[in-house]
Amino acid sequence: MKTWSAAILAAAAAGALAGCGVAAPTAAGSSPGPRSPAPGASVAATATASPGAPAPGAPPASPSAPGGSSASGPVLYLATSEQVPFADDAVTVTAQASAGPGTPRWLRLASVTMSFGDGTSGSASQNCAGSSAPAARGLSVGHRYLRAGVYTAQVTSARICGQTGAPALNGVSTAMRVLPGAPPGSSTWPVCTAARARIAAQDTGAGLGHVGVLFTVHNTGASGCRLSGYAGLRLLGRAGHPLPTTVHDATTGTYLFSAITPHLVGLRPGGYAAFELEYEDNPSGAQASEPYATACPAATKAMVALPGARAASPVSAAMAPCGGEVWISPVIPGRAWIALP
Repeated sequence: MKTWSAAILAAAAAGALAGCGVAAPTAAGSSPGPRSPAPGASVAATATASPGAPAPGAPPASPSAPGGSSASGPVLYLATSEQVPFADDAVTVTAQASAGPGTPRWLRLASVTMSFGDGTSGSASQNCAGSSAPAARGLSVGHRYLRAGVYTAQVTSARICGQTGAPALNGVSTAMRVLPGAPPGSSTWPVCTAARARIAAQDTGAGLGHVGVLFTVHNTGASGCRLSGYAGLRLLGRAGHPLPTTVHDATTGTYLFSAITPHLVGLRPGGYAAFELEYEDNPSGAQASEPYATACPAATKAMVALPGARAASPVSAAMAPCGGEVWISPVIPGRAWIALP
């Protein structure tokens, strides 16, 4: 799923979230509330950038240019197939062009050249005459980032069919955070379990009714272990009483964290992995008329089962998800919240 964003993009709130039912997670793929803008793509017009995401067949509306006049002229958009890829993942970067900001008419790109931000570049072109591909499809270039880091891909040149001169390219860029791949041979390591890994939770902040929690996994064993996928989680109240818990695998990301495709994560001795959890702390719907403690029961611990592990272990984790609903990311390498670039 492609993600789009403006060339001038306010930094999205970052937080870490984790959670998932010890029983099989439910309602996989749901996301809590409206997504914040994701840094998967950008747009540049001849005046100011447009801060929206072009839905298929309709570019976004554009804000006014400096001085109050409207921006005009062709607009270029840039999108990535992954917001947070892993090293050596195949990433597709796509450029599109429209007739103007907010104009629902796509223009066919004749050629595009992109710099990927790691010292390499790529290009794509097509015949303007006789092409059966929809103009809205744009031109795509594939790339693999070999190392972890934050990279900015940008369009360095482009030509639009039927137009002379080059379109404005200021701000046609997109940032990606590339995570490290698993160590060689880690696919044969045993699954990380509570017997060889210590799990801990920490708050990572909140924004607009969304609260983030980061669960870290520390390999305390003498040999490597592996993780892949989503953890299981059940909330516990005071005295260890189970609380209603509904876990959503955040396959499309959430308000606080980006979509991340599950990957193999290998933990060397002393190594860390993590998963992010998000929940809402403002009751809504029928819950809004209930006492807060009823609508959003307070948990003091969570029973966490690591992916592939049968046993769950208690983890101190103070949170109060409304309706007992939490959204979690897959396991990721490291012990830091994955902030948007």
